[in-house]
Amino acid sequence: MSLISFTGLSMPDFAGLIHSPLAVLGVLSLLVLGAGVWGVRKYKSMSGEIKNVTTCGCIAPPPTPEMVRSLNRVARFFIGLQVGKVRYVGLENLHDLKEPSIVSANHPHWIDPLIISQAVNGPARYMAHGRVMQSLGGLFGVYLSKRGVFAAQDNIKDGGVRTREAATQMLVSGQQMVIFPEGLTNFSPSIEDLRPGNVKIAREAAIRLGKPVYIVPAYTRYGRYPGKWLSKLDRAVQYFVVLFGFALYRRGAVCTIGKPISTQELYGPTLTERTDDEAMALLKERLVSLDPTHV
Repeated sequence: MSLISFTGLSMPDFAGLIHSPLAVLGVLSLLVLGAGVWGVRKYKSMSGEIKNVTTCGCIAPPPTPEMVRSLNRVARFFIGLQVGKVRYVGLENLHDLKEPSIVSANHPHWIDPLIISQAVNGPARYMAHGRVMQSLGGLFGVYLSKRGVFAAQDNIKDGGVRTREAATQMLVSGQQMVIFPEGLTNFSPSIEDLRPGNVKIAREAAIRLGKPVYIVPAYTRYGRYPGKWLSKLDRAVQYFVVLFGFALYRRGAVCTIGKPISTQELYGPTLTERTDDEAMALLKERLVSLDPTHV
């Protein structure tokens, strides 16, 4: 049955209806309303998944090859837009390593994870702040979790216990980890104080595996930085300014991958000779030594 016969309209009446601005507006309103109802229902159906990906300690399935390729496509687009050309140095230090490892990098820019993802060039797990995973009502977290990202902080304060346990389990199972031990971006070439999570995770994984685990230091130097003044703004505003001000900051970058550091080097042969603070100091020293000082 045609739409014309269904409505009981003649052809001229139907043609007139189509060309009526009010009728067109009515049809569009119905379409928008229908899409809105569908969107609300779809969002509600995802509530369980959203809760999981925004909760510390929840481990989503590893990213599939298709999701890795998707991440690489997105990474190449935004790197080209935001940074321009990136030169990688020392990739063999990462690609030749076959043992369990954590890539630990400095964090001056929101795009750091995408740059590191191109150095890894394969499936990996990326630790992200809970606020990132909660963006867009958690929908961004669902998107990221399928590509290997997991929440490092939520509303429950437990000193990072659940996050470290989840990361340790993933590392022990053979998945590569990417962690930015400064925690938050600082938009400058200097390295802020490191948080102890990554060295603790590496040490615990080494104990469970009964063999060394490695931390691979990585340092990205950008051709231009917005500066620390940006840290005075809200986190979301910071990202907005840098993203849409790409013409001001698109000056290329150098990403240097350092030699892997074993847990025995970080903590000593029995993993007890040094404290977490001493292990972090060694890691920070290695990170700072990778800075090429210019692009």
